[in-house]
Amino acid sequence: MRITHEIGQWIGLTDDNGIERLRYDYGSAPKPFVHPLRLPDGTVITEHEPTDHIWHRGLWFAFKFVNGINYWEERDEIFGRQETMNTPQCSALPDDSFRITSAANWRDQDQDRLRDYREWRYQIDKSGASLLQCYTKLEALEDVTLDRTPFTTWGGYGGLFVRLKNDLENPRLVFDDGTITTRCTGERYKWGGIEGTTPDGKDCAVVFLPSPENTRYPEPFYGAAKTDYNFFGPAPLFHEPIVFKAGETLTYQVRVLILPRRIDAAEIENYL
Repeated sequence: MRITHEIGQWIGLTDDNGIERLRYDYGSAPKPFVHPLRLPDGTVITEHEPTDHIWHRGLWFAFKFVNGINYWEERDEIFGRQETMNTPQCSALPDDSFRITSAANWRDQDQDRLRDYREWRYQIDKSGASLLQCYTKLEALEDVTLDRTPFTTWGGYGGLFVRLKNDLENPRLVFDDGTITTRCTGERYKWGGIEGTTPDGKDCAVVFLPSPENTRYPEPFYGAAKTDYNFFGPAPLFHEPIVFKAGETLTYQVRVLILPRRIDAAEIENYL
């Protein structure tokens, strides 16, 4: 794997076949994100700024409201940003994984609410699957309430989410207890994934495995798998907000498995 760093913009990881398998973009949008995610042959499986939700960019981490300010959508006059404080670093590790570290301030109206210390590790295995291990520590710079839009016919989302390509065929959501559906609204699982088939017949999936150390484990999930809208992720605030005091920290860990095939529960269990 080769590391490419466009300082102030993004970090890319390119495999031995010359295919950029992951790009961490921290400079082009109000929030850092990972896009594109690719299959081993180079097929892109994530969307970037679709017209229905332009703030959906590949894979990203954000909560809806921080002390009442919208940190998710980017259409209001005032909205929150995650401003990278330093130059993120990327290094190769002895186990053939790659570590990206970064720090950001969650800021709105010139006021910093949270400091975000982020470490993401990426690794490709011989089967063509890749694993992104996401660790985030949030430090409250004031008393903070993390919240969501309460679910009615929609809502409850926030956390680490992915937007897959709009043109996937036969998309569906798959969970650890055997549940297969096209919509999830707050049910709790050990892991959950979204899968589908590209128009040229390539199967793909993204599976989220939240850490048992997370505050709300097993976590609620939220999302939909359908024609032109494949949006999914664990939603720890779905049922209630999280409140913590100035100086306190909240850690959040999720493993993200990117598969060039459909989901097999026995394979996923090996990653728990």
